[in-house]
Amino acid sequence: MSQRYGSNLSFNDLLFNALLGFVVLFVLALLLINPITKKADIPSKAEIMFILEWDAESSDDLDTWILGPMMGMPVSFQNKTSGYMHLDRDDLGRQSDTIVVNGVRTVIKINREVVTMRGILAGDYYINIHVYNKRGGDAPTKYTVTLLDVNPYKEVYVMQGEVSRRGEIVKLPGFTVNEEGEITDVFTSDKLLPGVRNQQTEGQGIASETAARNQATETSIDSLGN
Repeated sequence: MSQRYGSNLSFNDLLFNALLGFVVLFVLALLLINPITKKADIPSKAEIMFILEWDAESSDDLDTWILGPMMGMPVSFQNKTSGYMHLDRDDLGRQSDTIVVNGVRTVIKINREVVTMRGILAGDYYINIHVYNKRGGDAPTKYTVTLLDVNPYKEVYVMQGEVSRRGEIVKLPGFTVNEEGEITDVFTSDKLLPGVRNQQTEGQGIASETAARNQATETSIDSLGN
C-alpha cells in the first residue's frame, strides 16, 4: 500500500531547486560578462560635419577648404587632416565615380565631399569652395552645402548656389564653436583659404601633392576612355 501511494515530490523539489540555482548562476555570469551600460557611462562626443554636393553627372572638380583655430593650414585635398578636422574623400567629379571590384567596373554617380570635426576645439571656423577644374563647359554647376552639428543633431544651415568658372572661390558663412562643442554663431566671412599654407609644408610638399592629384585625375580619365 505504501508503494501504491508513494510520491516523488521530494526528488522533484530537489531537482527543481538545482535547476533554478543553475539558471541564477548562468544569468549572473552573463551580467558579469556584459554589464548593463548606464547612460552616465557613455561619454558625450562633439562632432561637426560639412557636406558639399554637386551635380552627379558633372565632371567639374569642386574642393572644400576649412580653417579653424590651432590649424597650421586648412583642411583640403592638399592636407586631408588638420587639428580635429578630416576630409573623408577628395571627389574629382565624374572622373572619380568609376571603381573596379573583382574585375567588374561600376559607376557610382555621386559628387560629394565630407569634412568631419572629431573633437572639441573652441573658436571660429572659415569655409571656402574652390573650383579646381571646370570641365563641364560654360554652363554653371549647381551645388548644395550642409553644415551639421551632430551631437546633438542639428542642421545649422543648408545653402545652394552655383559656380561658372575655373578658379572661382565661394566664401561661405563661418561658424563659432564653444568649449562644449556646440555651434553658437554663424557669421559672414570674407577670408580666402586656397593658397593658405603652413610654413613647414610649403614648397615641394604642396607641389608634389598637387602633381599626384593631377596624375590621379588623368589616370581616371584614361580609364574611362578604355
